Amino acid sequence: MPNDWDDIIRKAAKSTNAHFAEQLSGLTRLTNADIEGLIMDSGISREDLADTLQLVKDAGKSNGEKAAAIRNIQKGVDVLVNLVGKLI
Repeated sequence: MPNDWDDIIRKAAKSTNAHFAEQLSGLTRLTNADIEGLIMDSGISREDLADTLQLVKDAGKSNGEKAAAIRNIQKGVDVLVNLVGKLI
């Protein structure tokens, strides 16, 4: 019986994405669906999304420092624009 590697990889990625969304939604006011939507709409990676949200919540940095750091994250600004769009 041949292994269906594509199916195994797809299921693993789906499980990983779901676990990531659950973990992140537990730390924010975002739902799992909100997180998945941000990832899909902006094209940001899970790691970059986590880094972006961490920077936004960092009370030790000024807004200017946060903005400069977020500009260095690929798709960081895109995800924030998407997030603000959902709030307005």
